[in-house]
Amino acid sequence: MDKRALFFILLLCLFNVSSVARGNARPLKIVAGTSLIEDVVLDLTDGQAKIQTLIPGSSCPGHNDVKTSDFVFMADADLVLLHPFQRNMPQVAAMVGAVYKASAQIIIIDGKGSWLIPENQKRAARDIAAILIAAAPERTRGINARLERRLGNIEQAETASLSKLASLKNIPVVACAMQVEFLRWAGLDVVETYNRAEEMTLRDVANLIDLTRGRGVAGVIDNYQSGAQAGLPLALELKTMHLVLSNFPGSSDDVPDYVSLLRHNVRQLTQLAR
Repeated sequence: MDKRALFFILLLCLFNVSSVARGNARPLKIVAGTSLIEDVVLDLTDGQAKIQTLIPGSSCPGHNDVKTSDFVFMADADLVLLHPFQRNMPQVAAMVGAVYKASAQIIIIDGKGSWLIPENQKRAARDIAAILIAAAPERTRGINARLERRLGNIEQAETASLSKLASLKNIPVVACAMQVEFLRWAGLDVVETYNRAEEMTLRDVANLIDLTRGRGVAGVIDNYQSGAQAGLPLALELKTMHLVLSNFPGSSDDVPDYVSLLRHNVRQLTQLAR
C-alpha cells in the first residue's frame, strides 16, 4: 500500500472517530410533558439537554394548546417524556401522531401520586435518570452524580418542611381537588373538595357553604393552575383564610424548580397556624 492510500485511510478513520465523538457530545433533544419533567431533566443533565416543554408551569394542563414550535421540535427529538394523564389529551395525541419518528422514544413516566410529595418526586427523579442513562450511556457517571445530589436536596427540603408543618396537624381545610393529596401529606384534614374554576357553579358554592359552615374550617386552598380564585367566594362567605398553592415549578419567577416550589407551598400553609 502506498503512502498516499495509507494517508487517506488514516484520515477516514480520524473522521469517523471525530463523528462519533461529536455524536456522543450532542445534547439530547427532549420533549417534556410538563415543567415537572423539565425540572428533573434540566437538573440531571446539568442544563445540557435541549428541552421543549409542552405545558409551562403557569398553565392549566387541560387548557394549554400545543404550538407550531412543539411540532417542529418533536420531529427531531430523541425522547418524548409524558405523564400518564397526557396520553389521552387530544392535542398531545394529535402532535405525536403527526410528527412521530421511529427513532424517537415516547415514554410515559408512571405517575404514582402527586409529584409535589417528596417521596414521589424522588421516585420520578430515579425513573428519569434511568431513561436518560439508557438514551446516553456515556453520560452515566454525571447523571448518577447529579441524581444523588438532587435526592439529597429533596430530603433536606422534606425534613425542613415537615418540621414547619408539624403545628398544622389535623387542621380542617377545604381544597381544590388538585391539591388534596399534597395537603394530606402535609397533615391537614381536608373536609371538602371542589373542582376547577370553570366547573364551579353558584349551586356548587352554596352546597359547599352548607357543608362546611360551623366545621371550623381554617382555610380554603386553591390550585394556581386550575383557578387561583375558584375558592375565594367560599372563603369570603366562611370568613376564613384563602391560600393558593401551585402544582408545577415555573408558575412564577420565585419557584423555578421543585425544591423552591415545595418551600413556597409550605410557607403558604404555615399561615394557617396563626
